[in-house]
Amino acid sequence: MSSPLAKDKKSFFDKLLIRFHKKTSHSHRITLLSSLFIEEIEQLPVAAKSPIRLLDIGCGDMTITTIISEKGHNIEGTGVDIYPNTKDWKNYVAFDGKTLPFPDASFHVVLFSDVLHHDVENRNRLLQEAKRVANFIIIKDHFEYGFFSRTLLQLADIIGNYGYGVSIPKRYFTQKSFQAILENQQLQEVKRICPIYLYNHLPLVKYIFKGKYQFVSVIQTKTI
Repeated sequence: MSSPLAKDKKSFFDKLLIRFHKKTSHSHRITLLSSLFIEEIEQLPVAAKSPIRLLDIGCGDMTITTIISEKGHNIEGTGVDIYPNTKDWKNYVAFDGKTLPFPDASFHVVLFSDVLHHDVENRNRLLQEAKRVANFIIIKDHFEYGFFSRTLLQLADIIGNYGYGVSIPKRYFTQKSFQAILENQQLQEVKRICPIYLYNHLPLVKYIFKGKYQFVSVIQTKTI
């Protein structure tokens, strides 16, 4: 979700946060999540398609999209976000944050990587659009379990996203609220991965930011 395009002019504090985040966790997180996404995509019933067409919604700086395309087996990734393509990225499309500029069934898989908790207003619309264009949706997001976990997740969001101008959410999914959204959208979850340990490389942080705060949900939208 982090994007260098979100805030054109960055303050000293913004740059400090970005530098700290990149030094402590960004690369490790990107590597771990990209590998996890590739593994899940290649296990889907669409794996025999040539190529597997992936749409990364809220792709930010295209890093995850690019890694999946380069390291995955026959995966062709397209990224969409709300910012104009001033970096001349390949396979990037700017959109209005609500309606995907693609025909029905254009993709095999849609990915939301830490996106939906940032856009509560358009979350249901985005899920409807994902359902329209793809057979499967993969959601990586957070679970909160009360005030303490919510505050920790907000702190992590400040470190990871504030410097880029990305909004910090007031609340995150609970397991109950996430299930309610799936039911409301008539989406079938076929697999859930939780916990996910993103910070085991940081000696103290790994005991505070628990693996149960992170999850991946694999969702089937249509019968194959």
